[in-house]
Amino acid sequence: MPAYKDKRDDRWRYRKWVTLPSGNRTRITGTPATDTKKAAEDAERRHIDRVLHPERVLTPVAPVASDNKGMTVKEFAERFMDEYLPRQKPSERQSKKYILSGSIVPFFGAMRLDEIDQSHVNAFIASQTVATKTLNNRLTVLSTMLRYAGPSGCKLIPESQLRCHVRSMSPDVVAVPAGDVAKLIATADDDRYRVAVLLASEAGLRIGEIRGLQHTDVRGDQLTVRRAIDQSGNVTTPKHDKRRSVPLSPALKEAVTKLPKRGLWVLSDDDGEPLNYEHLLDGINALYLAAEVKVPVSESGVTMPWHSLRHSFGTECAAQG
Repeated sequence: MPAYKDKRDDRWRYRKWVTLPSGNRTRITGTPATDTKKAAEDAERRHIDRVLHPERVLTPVAPVASDNKGMTVKEFAERFMDEYLPRQKPSERQSKKYILSGSIVPFFGAMRLDEIDQSHVNAFIASQTVATKTLNNRLTVLSTMLRYAGPSGCKLIPESQLRCHVRSMSPDVVAVPAGDVAKLIATADDDRYRVAVLLASEAGLRIGEIRGLQHTDVRGDQLTVRRAIDQSGNVTTPKHDKRRSVPLSPALKEAVTKLPKRGLWVLSDDDGEPLNYEHLLDGINALYLAAEVKVPVSESGVTMPWHSLRHSFGTECAAQG
């Protein structure tokens, strides 16, 4: 996307996918030092040039004065959490704090920012015994922190020269077969769970987006995803801040229409409040058990009963071209 104004803090930023000469794609993001649209566009062009022509940035560069230079990762992590994280969604902020305190600081904490190079990142990768998706989440936080530290904060200029990603040959989440989805729908005694299963499997909504769906978001033959509710109960924007409209299948339209209205939220308790996350998780696991449907398990051992239904939607879309 071109330069855009972030609604969370009203600052100009850029975000774009870049196709490399190898054919692979990489995503670049950034916030210019000067908060203007032109500065964001200029910063984006420079970032694209660095990614496409890394040989231009491998020559020694005079250090830039910065009070980040010489700081250890542990020291800078505290500043990062104070200055950068408050601009994130509550759930994202909590996730980054957990990753920093649980894996990044224990490994890199005593190192200076300007010491870190690819060999240290590779050693960190080798030390992690977690699923690939979890590892990449940790590497993303590391990369984001180094980028925020500024050019003088890390040894390699720019930070994009650090390879902070591990390729995965298999998906972390496995789709629920269509026949098993039908069993779940048929077995659901609670109309709310029938609607929730349909929203995931026939509209592709994430569990947070299902919880955040309001009756006014459903109009005619389509619904609009405008918000999500995270595990802590915070109302946020959808993932990547992207609003989208999704057509309703006949089964989903009928099920939503028949669902009693108990307030704003499509899926709500008797008092009109949105269904609790743990309540929904316990309920879907009980539904899998009652329908005698096995919860899909990925090769990395991940079980995500709700998100697997979203993958069912994606699998069906792919099958239909």
